[in-house]
Amino acid sequence: MTFQSRLLCEISDVDGIFWGQQFTYPLEIKEKTAGSDRRMGEYFGLDLGPFVKLAFYVAKRGNLHSIFIVREIDSVESRQLVNWWFITFDQLARFASWNPQAGGTSMTGGASTVVRIPKAEFTTLDRAALAAL
Repeated sequence: MTFQSRLLCEISDVDGIFWGQQFTYPLEIKEKTAGSDRRMGEYFGLDLGPFVKLAFYVAKRGNLHSIFIVREIDSVESRQLVNWWFITFDQLARFASWNPQAGGTSMTGGASTVVRIPKAEFTTLDRAALAAL
């Protein structure tokens, strides 16, 4: 499946698509360790590029929404699964920190900029949660 737009000039990937009860959800899936902030508590960071991509899908309106899925790991060394989490873009946009922060190293080796989303706003990814979408 492809998403076409006369305005999108860059190649971008979609990690998956979930067809819910009413909406179609392009998926962004990342493996993350939770960060911690004195004021926010635990959070997951999302690079600005994927954030804009998720916003683009939502902006197309109709039945197209988007979901950010996190495979939480205990550490980058062992990569042991802690839990699977998800958040819809509507929820993400409501609770994300709008002050971009420096993130880790990007896939291209440069520095990344992230928005932070409180871990408490994510939902455990399970059958019941998916059935409710």
